[in-house]
Amino acid sequence: MYSYDPVSADAKRLTGAGLTVLFDKKLTSTRVQKVIATGVKVQGRVTDGREKDLGPGGLKTVQGADPDLSLYEIDPKYEQGRIFIRAFCPGSTRLWLSFSRLAVYRDLRVQAFGDDPKGGPARLCGTLDFSYRGEWKLPGGNLPDPMEDWTGGNGPG
Repeated sequence: MYSYDPVSADAKRLTGAGLTVLFDKKLTSTRVQKVIATGVKVQGRVTDGREKDLGPGGLKTVQGADPDLSLYEIDPKYEQGRIFIRAFCPGSTRLWLSFSRLAVYRDLRVQAFGDDPKGGPARLCGTLDFSYRGEWKLPGGNLPDPMEDWTGGNGPG
């Protein structure tokens, strides 16, 4: 997991204290699995996004979009996916997030796209810029839910 602090106005408005990204890193690729609002208990599972779902031409035709980012879609059926959709793109029923490359000590750009309730092509709802905060490595095997206290709660005190 990488955690990020909000830099841009959209990032501060939509995430408050920042964003944490849970991902799976392979030798040749990195795949985002979840996005977590750092300051509140809100998380969303993502699936691979399909550019054709954004409308003809995909990211290249959405005004203000960076076509070189990796595209994912928030799954509204899991965790607080619907909350992410309502917060990031009010009025939309679907939410796509595009991510710049995830890497240690590298800042992050996320763009949020929502579907047009009137049936038109997707629209850019916000560009969120973050500064890199830190890396968290989870133990192997059955990964704990990052929103739960999996340490047993027996801290100092």
